[in-house]
Amino acid sequence: MAISHCDILFASVILRNAKPLSCQGWMLRGSPPSDRNYRDKNPDLKVLTMAVLPPIGALWIGGSLTWLEQLCLKSFVDQGHPMILYTYGKVKGVPEGVEIRDGNDILATDRFITHDRTGSVALFSDLFRFHLIAKEPEIIYIDTDVYSVRPFPGGESHIFGYEFYNEERQKGQVNGAILRMPQDSPALQALLDFTADEYPIPEWLPRRHLDPIKARAAAGDPMHVSEMPWGIWGPLGVTAYLIQSGEIEHARTTDVYYPVHFADRRIFTKRPMLTRRHFTDETRCLHIWAPIKNFCAKRFGGVPPENSFLDERLKHHGIDPHAAPIIPQSDRSVVA
Repeated sequence: MAISHCDILFASVILRNAKPLSCQGWMLRGSPPSDRNYRDKNPDLKVLTMAVLPPIGALWIGGSLTWLEQLCLKSFVDQGHPMILYTYGKVKGVPEGVEIRDGNDILATDRFITHDRTGSVALFSDLFRFHLIAKEPEIIYIDTDVYSVRPFPGGESHIFGYEFYNEERQKGQVNGAILRMPQDSPALQALLDFTADEYPIPEWLPRRHLDPIKARAAAGDPMHVSEMPWGIWGPLGVTAYLIQSGEIEHARTTDVYYPVHFADRRIFTKRPMLTRRHFTDETRCLHIWAPIKNFCAKRFGGVPPENSFLDERLKHHGIDPHAAPIIPQSDRSVVA
């Protein structure tokens, strides 16, 4: 592969100075059009860029991917990241450029822990990501509803951020939808230990949640993790152990990974400018929040409305939503 010293320097400049916005058309490709054209016209440099960028890993349990998962996975591929999708069975609709791997290589199981009230496999997804980043520390874990605005530069040991933060109280919650911690991370080890017990007593929970758990345990009827508050192995646990270990200092501000709050998720089905105005020069990712799928299914026939942010991004990445529409469903038994 003939790559010159100048090419290596150029690739480094692209990664260091990548911008989420272009002067024309808001390309969201991680580099200005001139940089991207140079890379596209030089296949060797495209290979180099992929080698420089860290690999991304995601998990899917269930049937075929919808246009939302296709969009998010493709966004990382188009940035130049190696994109790995772990599955526990055959999955249809996987975009070109995404490598499929067996989830059993990370966490061998035929039992997926589900949330008691919703049936969601989010608990297993939480468990899986901790084992993934412990076993494959070079991989950055992402949920399949996370869109890439700018490539990850590499070389960062801790990658996570606040999904919300209260400036007055100086407190917030870290989401695990985008996650990397080093193998020797005290928080990661604590999370692995915590999730090894399906009947834990998380002392860091507020009293209103902790007291019933302790009462059940004292009565000889311990509460299963599936009955505990939503996010017990997710944002609640991640935040608690990052605080305990002091690694919370690595958490990025909300604009970096979660610029649009969950409560505002419907703006993705509206004019692109409404989403765009939440971005800053630091924004790397956009959590599109999977519940938007049911909203699109019920309100728009399973595809996003024309000229919306989602419609714009699908066209940009060459994805036809009509080929992978969302069917209304009440259960949340797939990871998204």
